[in-house]
Amino acid sequence: MKDRVNRFQELDALRGIASILVVLFHFTMRRQEAQLGFKLGTTGVDLFFIISGFVIFMSLTKVKNSRDFIINRISRLYPTYWTCVSFTFILVIVSTFSTHGNIPYLRYLGNMTMFQHYLRIPDLDGPYWTMIIEMIFYIAILFLFHYKLTKYLKPIGLTLSFVVVVLCSFLKSDLLHKLFLAIPLLPFIPLFFAGTIFYRIYTEKSKNLGNYVILVICLVCQIFLYKYSGRSSDYISHFEYALMVTLYFLLFTLFVNGKLKFIVSGVSLFLGKISFALYLIHQKVSIGFIIPILMYKFKFNFWIASLLFALPIVIGLAAIITYFVEVPFSQKMKESLRAKFSSIEA
Repeated sequence: MKDRVNRFQELDALRGIASILVVLFHFTMRRQEAQLGFKLGTTGVDLFFIISGFVIFMSLTKVKNSRDFIINRISRLYPTYWTCVSFTFILVIVSTFSTHGNIPYLRYLGNMTMFQHYLRIPDLDGPYWTMIIEMIFYIAILFLFHYKLTKYLKPIGLTLSFVVVVLCSFLKSDLLHKLFLAIPLLPFIPLFFAGTIFYRIYTEKSKNLGNYVILVICLVCQIFLYKYSGRSSDYISHFEYALMVTLYFLLFTLFVNGKLKFIVSGVSLFLGKISFALYLIHQKVSIGFIIPILMYKFKFNFWIASLLFALPIVIGLAAIITYFVEVPFSQKMKESLRAKFSSIEA
């Protein structure tokens, strides 16, 4: 059991790094301090997407059928997500009362589905935009798994990566916008696909050159898609984006070859443990309330307001949500859903 726990410590540490990158990026977003390098944290979501590609194939080894896959994903995501959305909504209510505005109940309910993108309902908090991308990826993998097509993932992933690049090269911008609005996963396919290839390398423990060639292709395709890769093009240059994505691929290459243990520490593992909640909860709490209140009402220095107050508070909130919601209630939801499905079948 101990070997199994230690097996993915580097992956947990990478999650922690990705979450902190995103948090510090948001703290300094549209501020001069972002030029100190914090703006590069906008690519933290790219690292999360590679991790998701790796983890989803790892999770497939633990399920017997499509039902188990669905139960695992729902129970893993929704308890934490619902808690973070509800907490953020409470902050919105407080803010709305102070400005005598209307409370956006419909927006809250739409966000609770995690499919607000298709409901044409705005995200209640900034980080939520990536959740529909993750959900579409899970649905695509579920389809391949259900119809026993995962063995064809390499040609499918390569084809889709090339197709997206070709479309970006030849389609008009308005058509591309509509396409990516309809399927927001498309500009990030090379990242998710690369994660699945990294998992193959890790589990097969083979020096299959073909897998590394595929990774290079994924990297090149994703760098090409810089302009369409979420928010990165709004904050960093094409070169900076290429540099960060290349760094993430190199880190994963070290990881799958057992050379990344140097990033594992108590701090990185803790941040990895709370990374999902931290990613979801931090933005509106920090840059919408804590930092501006401390800076403009109490005249605190930006660094004191952000690093000495906002950062510990959002980490504390994320830890509370992780240990008192995610850990216990994800398991309870999983057991409850399994029992309900079993009773229906019986």
